[in-house]
Amino acid sequence: MLFRLKHSHNIAFSACCALFVLSSILGCKKTQNQDTGDAIVISIDNYENRIISRTDIIATTDTVELGTGSYFMGDVSTVCVSDTMVYVLDRANAIWAFRYPSGDFVKRIQKVGHGNGEYISVRSMVLNDSLLYLLDPDTRTVLTYDIELNYKSSFHYGFPALDFIKIEDGFLFLNLIATNELHRIIRTDDHGKIQQSYLPSDMSLDMIYSEKSFIQNTKGEIFIFPPFSNEIYQWTSEGPILKYKTDFGKNNRKEDVKSSHEITVSQKAFNTHFFFVGNHIVNRFIYKEKGYFSFYDLDKKAQYQGMVDTTDIIPFVPQWQSKHGLIGIVPTIDYDKWKPKKDSCDAALFIFHLK
Repeated sequence: MLFRLKHSHNIAFSACCALFVLSSILGCKKTQNQDTGDAIVISIDNYENRIISRTDIIATTDTVELGTGSYFMGDVSTVCVSDTMVYVLDRANAIWAFRYPSGDFVKRIQKVGHGNGEYISVRSMVLNDSLLYLLDPDTRTVLTYDIELNYKSSFHYGFPALDFIKIEDGFLFLNLIATNELHRIIRTDDHGKIQQSYLPSDMSLDMIYSEKSFIQNTKGEIFIFPPFSNEIYQWTSEGPILKYKTDFGKNNRKEDVKSSHEITVSQKAFNTHFFFVGNHIVNRFIYKEKGYFSFYDLDKKAQYQGMVDTTDIIPFVPQWQSKHGLIGIVPTIDYDKWKPKKDSCDAALFIFHLK
């Protein structure tokens, strides 16, 4: 999903489009990727108009029909999946709770307002230690709920944030407007007080393809992907360290761009999503307005690059991840190939388990 952002006290999102197109043949290879200093460089150079067969990358796919009852679910903003629950945030500012893996409806809240426990416009959601944290950029507030969506507490922070994640002694935030004083990544304590900032940036984020910049793998390790970057950082007690880099060769974007919009119209390759699932690093990227994937196996050093086959009944639409696998969600009313068994199912959640 592509967003153009306006910088003001409030953050206004307006949706545009950019997704997959098909073509032909398979793209798999043994790579020559190697360590450059302490960072592993993943070369991505043989992908244009290639098709990746699902049987090469996906072991199994789980389907969770989300029973929405008498409510209507809006366009989905983000999803969190635990061992027992699925939480969905839609763009109507409703937060949904379902049982996992049955998809049975548990609760829905939509607490828009200025009162205690209320929010204006939630943009990100994080599940940690049986607590659900919501990010409200309009009021610069983080709200905390328990697993049954009961309000617990909140705190304010003092900068325009787009995404966040819980760490052991506080939070990490993606700072929408990086300055010389406050860089792109900001660490706060548990009450929103700024402790330090990292990763200086001169680039204006006037376009955003993904609102997620923080990923946590099954080991609990946290990784940071600054928007439109070729670099992935691992969070440590000493701050972020460069861990992986993607290299598109002659299709790399320029380093001195001043805005993310400049990257989107450059006809160069740029990353939109990163995932860490099992032994795989997966990145989605755009090249000449087409969506591609790279699946890099850290153990086997094998790599698939290209567009994932779209002829299957279940669409391959990963936008999030959990320890279970890659997560995609599809509004059932918009999809003709697959129909739910539940009568009151507005959305189907798919979990893709990689080989």
